[in-house]
Amino acid sequence: MKKVWDGRIKKHLDKDAEKFNASVSFDKRLFKYDILASIAHAKALYKAKIISNEEKNKIISGLKLLLKKEKKINWSKYEDVHSAVEIELTKLIGNTGKKLHTGRSRNDLIATDEKLFLKEEIKMIKKLLLNLLKTILSLAEKNRKNFMPGYTHLQQAQIISVSHWLLCYFQKLKRDYELLIFIEKRMDHSPLGSGALAGIGFNLDRLYIAKELGFKGITENSMDAVSDRGFITEFLYFTAITATHLSRLAEDIIIFNSNEFSYIEIDDSFATGSSIMPNKKNPDIAELIRGKTGLFYGYLISIFVMLKGIPMSYNKDMQEDKKPLFDAVDEMKSILLIIEKFIKNIKFNTEIITRNINKSYMFAVDIVDLLVKKGLPFRDAHFITGQLIAYCVKHNKSLKDLTENELKNISKYFDKDIYKLLNAEDSVNSKQTYGSTSEKSINNQIINARKFIKDET
Repeated sequence: MKKVWDGRIKKHLDKDAEKFNASVSFDKRLFKYDILASIAHAKALYKAKIISNEEKNKIISGLKLLLKKEKKINWSKYEDVHSAVEIELTKLIGNTGKKLHTGRSRNDLIATDEKLFLKEEIKMIKKLLLNLLKTILSLAEKNRKNFMPGYTHLQQAQIISVSHWLLCYFQKLKRDYELLIFIEKRMDHSPLGSGALAGIGFNLDRLYIAKELGFKGITENSMDAVSDRGFITEFLYFTAITATHLSRLAEDIIIFNSNEFSYIEIDDSFATGSSIMPNKKNPDIAELIRGKTGLFYGYLISIFVMLKGIPMSYNKDMQEDKKPLFDAVDEMKSILLIIEKFIKNIKFNTEIITRNINKSYMFAVDIVDLLVKKGLPFRDAHFITGQLIAYCVKHNKSLKDLTENELKNISKYFDKDIYKLLNAEDSVNSKQTYGSTSEKSINNQIINARKFIKDET
């Protein structure tokens, strides 16, 4: 098939080179956006008196008809989505179709198509992420009075409410949501009208084009506009950090679901069995979420490596930005959809968790605080409490098993008032700082979370 550059290049492109050079197999996904950008461009050409009103209407009607015929296009004949649109349009409406590419380049067109695509996909991802935040918040509201061990170094550290653990992930994902809004705003500038790199030799109204396409503004520098893929890089960073947070949530659930913990039970509709071991109930969904995280790191690094060494402005290397972008969009939507349904159906085994808490030494910090309130320096209180825990470990006793005499033998500062501390709810509510695990703080976190959800709904 005739190429758009045949006036300069006299030989036919080698068949293997043509196959290697083509991007249509994946950039055809941008077809709708290429049509939308072309409609706006046709209107701008008419506004600038480059084409007649009749030609404008003919081009726009042809483009709208072409959009309906998408499934009938033989994509294998074309190098990229742009040439497909131009040539197929010309087939439909004749030589008038050849006027469409006046005053634009594939360089500014592809940047515009990608931004239009990403703007639409971000709206869907925001919706999915907001649904996940709602589900986490709902679980947090239901579990204010349930408690669990909090861990550092995967060792039992201090008692927290189940809500506190859930709201920890709410905050991480809320920041990811806010990051997506930030990216959305930063990329909301139309590149169309920048040409190949230097601008256009016709007085096209770029602000008009931007408004037609739903952009809030236009890019300031034509060379920057066609060479920039920062908006893709930033989006891929969002997917990488969000996937990291979802992976950590999945990892917590995997651990808490294990027989050794049994804190969480995964619903059978989100678990699988073993092909050989009939006793198994595997957390495959959570494991896949964790496993797919590496893909997002790869997408991000591939864009960084692609961009880092290319000179200004557009280079063919940039054709390779689409695969990671498309894959990241699809994978992120898939993960957000499934994890929201997955965690909505988990069950907390509160009786098992409570037994584990009562046998633990997680009240140690509460005991230290009690001794400090009695006048001991913190470091001395820490040392004495450490001796108390060491005694319990040596004699295989829980703190609740200790007699008053045993307490006195360890330190004269110990009294029966320690027993009043050995309660999960009191331990949690003893925390006084903003953002802590106390019921008062949790209620405040939930109020703020509700407000955030309401503002974004």
